[in-house]
Parts: sequence; structure tokens; C-alpha cells
Amino acid sequence: MKRKRASTSGRATKQSRGSEEAKIEETGRGSPWALVIVFFLLTGVFLFLRSPFFSVRNYVITGASRVSHAEIIARSSQRSTNIFDVDLDKAQKTIEASPWIKAARCTRKFPDTIVIDIDERRPIMFAPVGGKMWLIDEQGRVLQEDDGVFDDLIAFTGIQDVLAPGQFLKPQYDWGLKIVARLGPVSQNRVIELNVEDRECILILDDGCKVFMGEDEPGSEARIELLESIVVELEEEGKLAEYIDLRFDKHAVKLKL
Repeated sequence: MKRKRASTSGRATKQSRGSEEAKIEETGRGSPWALVIVFFLLTGVFLFLRSPFFSVRNYVITGASRVSHAEIIARSSQRSTNIFDVDLDKAQKTIEASPWIKAARCTRKFPDTIVIDIDERRPIMFAPVGGKMWLIDEQGRVLQEDDGVFDDLIAFTGIQDVLAPGQFLKPQYDWGLKIVARLGPVSQNRVIELNVEDRECILILDDGCKVFMGEDEPGSEARIELLESIVVELEEEGKLAEYIDLRFDKHAVKLKL
């Protein structure tokens, strides 16, 4: 009886092993089909993403007034029209190469739109150079010839260089740019001209008063605040100055008689 039980147990073990091997064989035969299905699924997804459905057809542009939409689109266009292929960083850089554009931000809006946000430059001065009037922004970038659209611009005189749209003024004019950009509200309304000569700056007020700002040196920015307080004080007292000299530690104001 014991031998029969052992024999029966042995047959059961062999049957169990046989069924496991059959399952393994069945699983092995099925796996290639799973890979084929995954391959076709991935291929389908890839072809869909590369299909005309994702071709760029629309551009949404905000913040642009001086630069035409046509120019912005032309600058942002690339060889591939697929929205996934558009190099947004490259598009931003080419758009910002326009003299009037200070910054550009490009984003995707699926499935077929590129959104472009523009921050345009604004002139604060005009520079008479070479028989032309050039518009200059606070960073010293030459925008274009003055077209008469902007009012209340300060004349920037003394520039000896040849100017062209898109270029930046040389570092020797940085002090003048800094002065104009940081003028207080009262002095801002009074200044009509900035002259740069040998790195020294002279402001001309609307009443003919000359303001000697000197050169750019450590602590020179305090002169801009000092000018504001002096101009305010003169207005409150109803006085006119022939000149204001801020080049030295002890400033001087000569009043008109």
C-alpha cells in the first residue's frame, strides 16, 4: 500500500510539472504578439503627433503696437511647422532682435497655436546725429528715426558715433542714460536737453538753467536726488537759477537777478 501511494504521488508531481511547463510554453508563445501590439500603438501615437493636426496654423500676439504682427510671425517662423518642433527659445531670441522689442515670451497652445507676449521699448530721448533724429530708449538702444509720434522727449546731444536701428550706445554714454532714467517727477518735466562731452553731463532746463552733473563716479547717483530737491525748492520760492553745479561735495546754485 505504501508503494502504491508513492507511485500515485509521483504521477501527481509529474502532472503538476507538466501543466506548469505547458503554461510557460503558452506564455512564451503569447509574448511576441504583445510586443507587436505595443509597437503598433507607439507607432500610431508617433504618427498622430507628427500629423497635420499639430501643424502651427495660428499665432496669438499681445503687447505689440510699434512692431507689426507680420514681422513678429516672420521672425518666429521655423523650418518645421509641427508645434512640437518649434524651438521657443530660438523664436524668442529672433523676435527680440527687433530694435523695438525689449522681451518676448513664446508658449504653445495645443494643438496648433503659438502665443507670443511682447514687451516693447519706449523712447525717452531723441538724438540728433548725422542730420537725423534718432529715438533712444532708457537702455541706450537706437530704435528708429523720429517719426513725431512721441512727445516730451529729451534731446540727447554730444553723441559722436554713427547710429543705426538696433545698436546700443557706447558705455561712455551710460551716465547720461542713468541720469535721465532716474530723474524725479519735477525735474523730469523740466529737463529738455542732456549734453555729454568728455564723459561729463550737462542738463538744460526749460528756463535755460544749466545743471552740471559731472562724471559718473562712486556716489554720483546722489546728485540726481539732490537735483530734484533743489528744483522743487526753487519752484516753491519762485526763483530762477542761472546754473546749478553738482560736481563737487558742496553744490552751488547761482540765481538769476
